[in-house]
Amino acid sequence: MASSPRVKHLLIGVVAVIVAVGVFAAGEWLSHTRELMLARTTLKSELTVLAGRLQTEIEKGVELTRGLAAVIAARHGIDASEFAEACKSLLANEPKIRNIAIVKGSVIVDNCPLAQNSKTIGVDLREHPDQWQSFERMKKSGQPDIAGPANLLQGGWAIIVRVPVFTHHDTAAPEYWGAISMPLRMDGLFAQAGLTDAAQLINLAIRGNRNATLAPEILLGDPGVFDENPVAVDIPFPDGAWQLAARIRPLSALATDSPFHLAALVAAVMCGSTFFVIAIYADRRQRLEAESNRNRDLLQAFMENAPVAMYVKDVSGHYIDLNAEARRAFDVGDRPYIGMTSQEFFVDPIAQELNDDDTKVKRGEVVRTERNTGLKQAYPWEREIKFPVIDDQGKVVAIGGYVFDISATKEAEVRLIRALHAAEQANRAKSEFLATMSHELRTPLNAIIGFSDVIQREVFGPVGNATYRGYIDDIHASGQQLLDLLGGIIDLSAVESGRVEVKHEAVKSTDILQDCRAISEAMAAERQHKLRFVDDTVTACWSDRRLLRQVLLNLVSNAAKYTRKGGDIEIATREADGMIIFSVTDNGVGMSAEEIERAVQPFTRLGDTMRAEVGGSGIGLALVKRLVEAMRGRLDIESEPGKGTRVEVGMPRVD
Repeated sequence: MASSPRVKHLLIGVVAVIVAVGVFAAGEWLSHTRELMLARTTLKSELTVLAGRLQTEIEKGVELTRGLAAVIAARHGIDASEFAEACKSLLANEPKIRNIAIVKGSVIVDNCPLAQNSKTIGVDLREHPDQWQSFERMKKSGQPDIAGPANLLQGGWAIIVRVPVFTHHDTAAPEYWGAISMPLRMDGLFAQAGLTDAAQLINLAIRGNRNATLAPEILLGDPGVFDENPVAVDIPFPDGAWQLAARIRPLSALATDSPFHLAALVAAVMCGSTFFVIAIYADRRQRLEAESNRNRDLLQAFMENAPVAMYVKDVSGHYIDLNAEARRAFDVGDRPYIGMTSQEFFVDPIAQELNDDDTKVKRGEVVRTERNTGLKQAYPWEREIKFPVIDDQGKVVAIGGYVFDISATKEAEVRLIRALHAAEQANRAKSEFLATMSHELRTPLNAIIGFSDVIQREVFGPVGNATYRGYIDDIHASGQQLLDLLGGIIDLSAVESGRVEVKHEAVKSTDILQDCRAISEAMAAERQHKLRFVDDTVTACWSDRRLLRQVLLNLVSNAAKYTRKGGDIEIATREADGMIIFSVTDNGVGMSAEEIERAVQPFTRLGDTMRAEVGGSGIGLALVKRLVEAMRGRLDIESEPGKGTRVEVGMPRVD
């Protein structure tokens, strides 16, 4: 019986030891689990910041592309030298930009820097379905498109930012002109977003797919990161999806490999299990709180010093945090902003628009908006990006946002458009002046031509001296040439000043060819050329019959003048791509691509020997180009030096 208390005490001691060890083990497990969860949360916050930086860098690329597209839209194009100068500045300041390409219609017409991208010039993107799908979306929506990562034709991987260019005419609706394509190098984006530096500190990786049907590809880092239950943040894009992931940093473990240590641990648990468990738990909690506070302070410091307005809302639309720039932009002042709503910072309809955007974000969407606030605050013009903050269960727990001040960009666009309008007005004034002066010069010139013609014909008696007869012939020929030049100037000035009346009607190709036949045959016969007419169309086109006849006669005149005697000239028609194509082909001196660009500019003459002998005003092709544009047609020139030239004029077919 005496042994019973000892046994009881022993059992109590054993149970106490078991309970103490069990409580200690449970506390260790709970502490480890919490530490792991906090580490995942902290790491996800860091990844969210990095993902935001990456999206910010891409958004900056969109803004640069928008600005360049606005210039081209306002000017209906851009000179190659101006484009090269603009590219030089952009590439110097933004190393992430791979190149900048101008796509007119569906064809790449310029790509800077040209030396590294020359093989892309002339590429028709319709022959590359993986890229053309993006252009189709962009043309329908009228909004910028972000595609990729894509394998570029000139090599390398990039995110491609494309912005459509729509030109505006006085009375017509906006017309799709083409697009600006700006590939952003993947390595440049990662570097400028800080991902490359971050990869040196934490084991992270990025994977993505260029299409929902394709397997993900590793874009940065170690592929093994995705095999070990990493912390991941989704980065949404229109084409496919990206995922930024990182491994959890190794956590410290309790060493239990020594029997003596285990015996001492059991003794310590028996003597003071309660104190030991509380002390360990308190110490662990203190360290976790210190780390959490440190990460919070780092995030807060990043937000406070960011040059853009940043904010966080709860899902009910109440502000949780505003950084310094946001407080300045929202004119918070000394007011307590936590818990306030958009209605307390802004007035309708802006406040209502912000609430509508919050509703979309709560559905998991990323919302990008641009607005003129119309308020006397820090951001008269602003661009806002709102995104959902999602927890591990995929639930939206908060709303984050960036607000960029784009007032300076908008003001620059307005100044640029005003300058373009002023230049256009000055150009019209110049054209009107030239037209007026040309009309004034015609009257005395007609008298000179008329009197010289009378003397040539010896209407009132013979000239008598052969030298005088030669002078009269030169006077008559020079006067006629000057009259033709003045006529071209008048026509060109009328087109540029908008005084040409275009009368669209259904015109048959047979009628146009018949109108041009007699004059064309006379011009061909003068230089002993063989002239052939080929009419392969039965459908009419929409055009101005008078102006189209003038265009074809100008083209035939050029073909006759710049083809050596006994050459071949063909005037033909055909149907293609919903248009009636009128073509004039010769086997004359031809032109290089550079000479074609110069030839369509007014008063530009090319410098080869034959053209010098023939002469000319340098107005013909320039006038043709502007008349075709006035009729909303299409002009294509194919030429090769020494082999000839083919000029095609396309007019819309009558359905």
